[in-house]
Amino acid sequence: MELFLALAVITLVVARTIRAVTRDGLGHSPAERSHVDWAADSLPSRAYADLARFR
Repeated sequence: MELFLALAVITLVVARTIRAVTRDGLGHSPAERSHVDWAADSLPSRAYADLARFR
């Protein structure tokens, strides 16, 4: 009986964990976008590889 109860609790915990992770978007969040480019001395606001890709 204890084994059945333990398996039921483990199954419930795993199911709730999977449900919580999938509702959260698998931990991925969208990239933050800047509305205005910024610069710090000679450093651009985006990576050089991104700048080359959009030209």
